[in-house]
Amino acid sequence: MEAVEQQDASARYFARPKKIPLPTNYRNAIKYVRLAIEEQRNVQELLDQDRHFRAGRTIVGRVLSNWPKIEAVYASLDLAAKEPRLNPWLAKVLISELLFGSGRLVGNSLPVECVQQYEQQVHDAHKELLEKMPAAGHVKGTHRFASFPRGLSFRMGRRKKNANASDGGNGRAATETANTVAKAVAVTATSEREDEVDPYTIPLHSRQAAFAILWLLVYSCAMFTLPFGAFYGTRHVLADQFQIEGFPNTCGSVLAAVVTVNVIIMLYAFRGFREPRFVRINTNVLDLEGAKRLLAEEQWMLVEERFANYGAFIERVKSLADAEYMEDFHFPDLLVFPNSAKSFWSRATHLHDQFLLQNKACLLPTYLLKPSKKSVVLDMCAAPGLKTTHLACLMKNRGRIYAVERSEQRYQTLCQYASAFGVIKTIHSDCLDLTDEQLPGVEFVLVDPSCSGSGMLQRQIVPEPVDQERLFKLAGLQYKLVSHAMNAFPAVRRIVYSTCSLHEEENERVVQGVLRHNGHFRLLDARKELGKEWPNVGSPDYPDVGERCLYAKTVDDLTIGMFVAVFERCPEGVQNEVYLAHEKQKESYERMHWYSDKAERALAEARGKHQRTYRTSERGEGELNGQPEANAGVMAVQHEAAKTSTTELKVPERSVQEEGVQEANGLENVEVEVNGETKTKKKRSKKEKKEKASEHE
Repeated sequence: MEAVEQQDASARYFARPKKIPLPTNYRNAIKYVRLAIEEQRNVQELLDQDRHFRAGRTIVGRVLSNWPKIEAVYASLDLAAKEPRLNPWLAKVLISELLFGSGRLVGNSLPVECVQQYEQQVHDAHKELLEKMPAAGHVKGTHRFASFPRGLSFRMGRRKKNANASDGGNGRAATETANTVAKAVAVTATSEREDEVDPYTIPLHSRQAAFAILWLLVYSCAMFTLPFGAFYGTRHVLADQFQIEGFPNTCGSVLAAVVTVNVIIMLYAFRGFREPRFVRINTNVLDLEGAKRLLAEEQWMLVEERFANYGAFIERVKSLADAEYMEDFHFPDLLVFPNSAKSFWSRATHLHDQFLLQNKACLLPTYLLKPSKKSVVLDMCAAPGLKTTHLACLMKNRGRIYAVERSEQRYQTLCQYASAFGVIKTIHSDCLDLTDEQLPGVEFVLVDPSCSGSGMLQRQIVPEPVDQERLFKLAGLQYKLVSHAMNAFPAVRRIVYSTCSLHEEENERVVQGVLRHNGHFRLLDARKELGKEWPNVGSPDYPDVGERCLYAKTVDDLTIGMFVAVFERCPEGVQNEVYLAHEKQKESYERMHWYSDKAERALAEARGKHQRTYRTSERGEGELNGQPEANAGVMAVQHEAAKTSTTELKVPERSVQEEGVQEANGLENVEVEVNGETKTKKKRSKKEKKEKASEHE
């Protein structure tokens, strides 16, 4: 019997459900809220020091900012009496998450399930509270403590006296607390000086506001001083150095002042632009739903909106709040965060394996390459390796990726990024030295070579002078790399060429040059390959090239400047139209030069013949048997030579067949322009001339 009872007890022990722990973020939030409310301590420093509670500022800030509402809702539901075993501090934190946070609770622990039962009642109570009074500092998705309501310090003193009774679940204490909260909220609502708090307003005493005011002061001083300095400085230089006075001096000085004002305005506008933070999900270890769950635990709120066009998406990105993020319009594994999120991602080292900071424009080349699973891909200039790792994610970490880098330092960085992906094989070499023998079976090639970098944001804010010689050298290198990719690997099907430059010399002109000399590859329409709306394409000055290339631009796409072109191998027996047009033009040029050279030789021979005849007549060698009639003939020839030497020969364009027929007949038609009239003469061969002379004899 004892053995049976022991077995039954063991079975009951293992059959009962295991206790699910409360999420760590909620436990920590309870601790810090209690310190702030009961002990009235400054928890901001404690939160900054707590590295294991990275979402603390957000959660605790929401609770403290909306404390009067939370207590009013808690008291109206009478949770202290209905759920005596529920920790009231935990209940208030969970209510804050439902009302002012993400709107959903994380985990399946008993306290979480208990509060979820009252979710609808919580929202109804909050709605009734809003109808009775104006909002008292509702802050959604932020950690600002500046919006902490007035009167809360007084109420916290009253709350501290009744803390023990409230923790014990005493109904009377809860009623007194509710009355105290109602009075405090009423004082807050009726105060004339207390306005509704904007959750997106920067607190005046914060460091961010101080820097904003400082920069405004700097630009104001610059606006009212530098233009005057430019005006009088230019006036002085023009007068003393170049001796320019009067109206030209005034015009030059005014122009200098206007240029200075525009430069200051441009710098202020660029500083006001705050580009979003793009974060790519490492789909090798985490899918989209898993990423959303992780971000929800970090108290980030997903903007679940659908946009009819790209322009509406861009406008929504510009208005993202501090705790909001959204999915990208084009790429499913890319998330968009506000600019303020850079501080979060710099601290969130525990998420660096699951998320990668990468600009959206840098995903264009990899998505347009479209490598299939188990394919062989070559990344010719792979460092630092972000595009290479994204290719590995697109290929589901299957197949083979050859990542080539020549620089030793950049190669080490590439190896660090690629170490977690077994599909990537790094090669420290010059990609121009590699062929199909070393890298067999390459089907897709990404060419992202060194460039001027004029599309980078900092170089757009402070433009650098254009070095044409450097651009010429870079364009030559880029042309070599793309041509090498087209000819060194016979199995290549698709090539994507990209630069972070905005200069046509490195972009459209390189693409046009490559197509002119490689007829077996054609240029695809990159916008059609992308499959979604994209506003910017290449220059129309390059027919059949510019409209098929893509540009990412900071103003329209909120990204860095980027250029992308997609090449595909032509079917057998087909050549691209740019190559055919170039070959036709080249053939016409060769033909024109051939006829031009032939006309010049004919004119030179005619002039030489006439000069020899003239010299013979001068020496008197034309006299035949001392007869003066011969001299008259020579003089006639001399006169004819003088006239013919001033003529211009024009050789018409004829086919090679026509020329062969005329040479076979011993005749050649030459158009001779004499005194404005064009006459056609037949030039006989030497054999026919001899036969004619023998007949006269």
